[in-house]
Amino acid sequence: MVEPVTIRYAVHPTLRGERELLADLYLPATGRPADLLTWMHSGGFRTGSRQHRNHARIAAEFARHGYATAFIDYRLARPPAVLRPQTESALPALEADAIAAGEEMHPTFYGRRALAVVEDCCAFLTHAAGAAESYGLSGRMLLGGSSAGAISALNTAYLPPVLGLSRPAIATVFAFSGGFAYPGHLAPSGARILAQHAPGDVRVPVSSIRRLAAISPDPLILIEDEAQGHGEPQRNPGETLAAAVDRLVDFDRAAAPPRAARDLRHAGL
Repeated sequence: MVEPVTIRYAVHPTLRGERELLADLYLPATGRPADLLTWMHSGGFRTGSRQHRNHARIAAEFARHGYATAFIDYRLARPPAVLRPQTESALPALEADAIAAGEEMHPTFYGRRALAVVEDCCAFLTHAAGAAESYGLSGRMLLGGSSAGAISALNTAYLPPVLGLSRPAIATVFAFSGGFAYPGHLAPSGARILAQHAPGDVRVPVSSIRRLAAISPDPLILIEDEAQGHGEPQRNPGETLAAAVDRLVDFDRAAAPPRAARDLRHAGL
């Protein structure tokens, strides 16, 4: 696997001044324009990094299928982000929506920090779309993430119109141990969504992703497995990362092999 190209994609404000936001872009060695999966890291909107030790492995597995993968910085708790005026004005209604829905996620996960990540991710997607040819990208985009990153992937799919943001079209979203807190702010995102979650997850309760699966205006498959590791692409410890990525690619390409299709039916999906 080649070393990533590090991109400076935006400079966004915090209470301690401007923060430079970087992304690590891994490109497959195919010589052809690659679809781009943008992956957002975990860490509860407090910690975490685009340079997590597992990211290179994830990128290598997607590269086998010809995908590029980007892992992005986003603003965390310290120093706190300064939101755009449009985002700031939308925050009270979004928080009220989550509370009225009986949201079980910690309030941190649907408050100010979560919306800052949507601003940052939209900035990266817009940057990548504008520079697609120079980076060797096809222009087709996917989103993915683990835990807080999965929450951010779903928020980036659904919230830009509410926040006055724009983003390129998203074909597919992968959400591992994530959720969506704002059922009153759903409109078709244009994406197909694959979500995985352990029913007994205590870090991000399963309730909001079950609710989204029931009311989503987009095609959404939710796979629940008690053995699902929090934020892991693998459904359970018996599935290798390579097999998990094969399955995710099948979903994205809407051409699942017979065995994978049987697995989904067996799961009641």
